[in-house]
Amino acid sequence: MRRTHGFLAALLASVALAPICATARQHSHPPRLAKKTAAVNAQQAESLEVRGGLRTANGVTNTTPGGGLMARQTVAKSASTLTRDFIAKQSATSSPLTLISYLPGVVTAGSDPLGQSSTSMSMRGLQQSEIGFTYEDFPFADSINYTPYTQTIVDTDNIASITVNQGAPDISSPVYNDVGGLIKISLRHARQEFGGTANFSFGSKALQREFIRIDSGEIGHSGIKAFASFSSTTNDQWRGSGQFRKYHVDAEIRKDWTQNTSLGLIFSYDNWEQSNYRNMTLTSWKDYGISHNYNKSYYPGNTNWVGLNRYERRSTVILLPFRAKLFDGLDFKLTPSFAQYHEYYLGGTTLSNTNSYMGTQPAGNLNLPGIYSATNGGTAAAESINPVPQDAFFINSGLIWKKGNNILRFGQTYQYIHLFEQIFYTGVALDGSVSNVEGKYPITLSDGQRYMTLNQNFTHQMNSFYLDDTLKLLGGRLALNAGLKYIMIDRTMVNDTPGAIRYAGGSYSQPLPQFSASYQISKNDQIFIDATTAYRAPESVEAYGQLWSPHSNQPASNFVKMDGEYAIGEEIGFRHYGLVNVSLSLFNYNITNNQVQTYVLLGNEAIPEPLQNGGKTLRGVDVELGMRPWHHFSPYVSAQYLHATMDNNYSAENAAGQTVVLPTAGKTAVQSPHFVAAVGISYDNGTYFGNFYFNYVSSQYSTFMNDEKIPGYEQANVTLGYRMHPIGFLKYPQLQINVTNIGNNNYLSGPSSVTANAHTYDGVTGHAPLYTVNGGIAVVASLSTGF
Repeated sequence: MRRTHGFLAALLASVALAPICATARQHSHPPRLAKKTAAVNAQQAESLEVRGGLRTANGVTNTTPGGGLMARQTVAKSASTLTRDFIAKQSATSSPLTLISYLPGVVTAGSDPLGQSSTSMSMRGLQQSEIGFTYEDFPFADSINYTPYTQTIVDTDNIASITVNQGAPDISSPVYNDVGGLIKISLRHARQEFGGTANFSFGSKALQREFIRIDSGEIGHSGIKAFASFSSTTNDQWRGSGQFRKYHVDAEIRKDWTQNTSLGLIFSYDNWEQSNYRNMTLTSWKDYGISHNYNKSYYPGNTNWVGLNRYERRSTVILLPFRAKLFDGLDFKLTPSFAQYHEYYLGGTTLSNTNSYMGTQPAGNLNLPGIYSATNGGTAAAESINPVPQDAFFINSGLIWKKGNNILRFGQTYQYIHLFEQIFYTGVALDGSVSNVEGKYPITLSDGQRYMTLNQNFTHQMNSFYLDDTLKLLGGRLALNAGLKYIMIDRTMVNDTPGAIRYAGGSYSQPLPQFSASYQISKNDQIFIDATTAYRAPESVEAYGQLWSPHSNQPASNFVKMDGEYAIGEEIGFRHYGLVNVSLSLFNYNITNNQVQTYVLLGNEAIPEPLQNGGKTLRGVDVELGMRPWHHFSPYVSAQYLHATMDNNYSAENAAGQTVVLPTAGKTAVQSPHFVAAVGISYDNGTYFGNFYFNYVSSQYSTFMNDEKIPGYEQANVTLGYRMHPIGFLKYPQLQINVTNIGNNNYLSGPSSVTANAHTYDGVTGHAPLYTVNGGIAVVASLSTGF
């Protein structure tokens, strides 16, 4: 971090001088501190907010402790909430996973310093596929692979808050994979008055981003209000060649009859294209560093050309949240939703003209035109196209009955998903160009049939019911909660790949009891305990089917029937709120049938595949400290110690096809760093603002045998900004500069695939894990305003 000293010195100097500068300007610029208001209409959580703090156009109030990272919590479980005080001061290119990276136990593995693409995460040693994600009561993660589409669900400018439950599931949440906790994203709803915001950003790697939002305000006296926003982002990839491009739309229309009765329509559309980053082995990293990338230029037969290795995505999400007060003490909620995802995973590969396979069958003569082939009839470069169109219908409903000291809740969730997945191929011309990725001009067999190495149809249905009761005693200081959730899942897969197991699937059902208690020692001190259970059905379509490479008639992965993952967790915690806020929790989890997501490489295309490695035990402690703004400063510290181990040995096959038991019991679990920490400080006096945040992640194992790991890393980011007075119709315009990774540190941010062993053991061949690479410095300058 030696290279950061000059920058930090400049930052500290500017922060130290800010109060003096502000005082010198008071004659011409009155302070921007709003008068404290005892009551604020809940519907006015909008872009111009008044909450006893600052007046700004982007929702910053400078009232949340820790610079916006430590909002007050009362639930009987570990939880942290980010507010606009933090979110609005980060780069607008950041994804929600990037934003939560400073919270206790959260480890993000990004692939670019802008925080926008290929970001994955773990929390308390559990992978992101073991964590639930919701957006306005909608489960926006892929409900089969459990991949969260955090970068595409909503623009950062429209996020009101992000709440992270670090371990305990939420019984009323409409997800069924939250063995590792829950992340909830809340929308900045339509404003009560007419107006809007705009943000224009420019920065490293030719970054250009434009965002504009228009709020209608209440239309007449109808109780109807709406907003719509649009953003466009383009930039070059930070490592290697290629480009990133994204168009996004968010919109909401909402009708309020009373404070407790409303109907809304929330719409999200995202159109995303990017060149892939090349993941690498530890050996490649040591030999080549960040220069190990896809090639910038194409030559005949070059399957590692960046133009052949891409990702495209178009998604549409529609929500209809309805809330009603049926009568005194009884509320009803209903949220039907629909999501349509069109994904295209594209990778370069090589096909043999006469020696390729379609499942177990020879493909025959593929008749590859000579213009596509470097050897005119031998092998040819081709683009592998893996479209994954998915339609999902979801409905979540619930009743809340409040009577005296008692709150009774009952709810039901139903979900239907249909997914149709194929892998087919198209030829590559001598200049590297390819035909339509949707398969209009595919490579075909001699009978004209499309040549495919994967052809499967998948359906999923889920029903869940929950019932819980909360009793408050001792004047409300003691809260006791007990509940039961029951999940039923049915999955069916039909694989039409020749020679594959044609029919597969599974039915799962699981009761999930939980209990929690909290006691308010004083107005500002609370202790809590919770005991929870959670369940996750096997992840990935490939848990039910076989994959084939075009180069072999033997499956690249075999179908192994898996049981669902089950977790039992306990927490005990303490919170104190005052000038200095403290949150401390100790946790323990025992998991059976633990599943770890890895990938099978078919050419350059990574197909997700789960590995089941028995039991897992996780124990640790989280701590979080945050100060309320004091002389405009808000420090923040978080840390976690984790001890995560595998409970069982792992069975593998050696080169002779014999089963060998690998001695993995007691070894450290993969993606489970022993120590993570973050420290930061925020400053905002209404005119000048800035922050500095630093986090550290210790080393992580990437194999069950613990014979390979990546070193720990650290990263630091800084923000500097200047906020102006209203100028004409412009409300509080501001200039903001975000510098990410100010040390220009290049590092392996996490495993992108894990293996049983990296080195040969007792005849079991080792396989090198692949890693995500991050680093580089990014500077983003933004000019934003309200109107």
